[in-house]
Amino acid sequence: MNWRDYQSMQRVAEVGERFVSYMGEGTGDPVILIHGIPTWGYLWHRLIPMLAKQNRVLAPDLIGFGYSDKSDCFDRSIARQAEMIDAWMEKVGIERAHIVAHDIGGGIALRLATCFPHRVNKLCVMNTVCYDSWPIEAMLQFGHPETRRKVSASTAVTMLKQALKQGFATSPHDEMLDGLLAPYATEVGKLSLVRNAAALNTNLTTEISPLLARIEAATLIVWGEDDVFQPLKYGERLVRDIPGARLVRVKDARHFVMLDQPDEVAGHVSTFLGE
Repeated sequence: MNWRDYQSMQRVAEVGERFVSYMGEGTGDPVILIHGIPTWGYLWHRLIPMLAKQNRVLAPDLIGFGYSDKSDCFDRSIARQAEMIDAWMEKVGIERAHIVAHDIGGGIALRLATCFPHRVNKLCVMNTVCYDSWPIEAMLQFGHPETRRKVSASTAVTMLKQALKQGFATSPHDEMLDGLLAPYATEVGKLSLVRNAAALNTNLTTEISPLLARIEAATLIVWGEDDVFQPLKYGERLVRDIPGARLVRVKDARHFVMLDQPDEVAGHVSTFLGE
């Protein structure tokens, strides 16, 4: 599925003063897919058809990301994003769901599991931020306010495409990279992404580290073994700290494990959710 077709299938929900764009497909127990930075719900386009065979799959764009609200001057931190997911679930009538998440989406998922445990049925995080593993230097630099003034949207997208390539085990098609970055190819989108990067805060994962031992949700940790952004050692640490958690190491995969090895990842997730 190309990104334009994906975006045309999104719906919109008003959540307080903001709005959230999201994809929904399938029937059954709800599964919420949470993306990271600098992507959006399209990150999951290869997994959605496979997971939707047995579940109702929903993939929201975080506020400030994708085709959700990108107006300026609001909090985009992972703490606020977790609150937004909680409020969005209330808005669309989902009391409890399986949560599958990646990158900063994983940091949001860990906050949901520790701070909003009533919302989480099963938990799956992939190559997630955690502890003090983040932000990576490239995102710190992108989040500097001068980026808004000195770098055009087209230049920013070119820079990000080069950075994202490091997150794949094999060279991704330009069409896929264009799709992942499409919402940020305008000046409005660029500014929003700069604000998103500026909101990255390692304190918001370190502060919940002591709470990981309280997670009651069954937890699967999926990790592309060759990740250069979030090394495998962090997945190994999570599996020690979360009671009963299981770690699946995926070979020939880096940070974007669900795009490097979509069939294998979908198989692991489907089996876990069906247990």
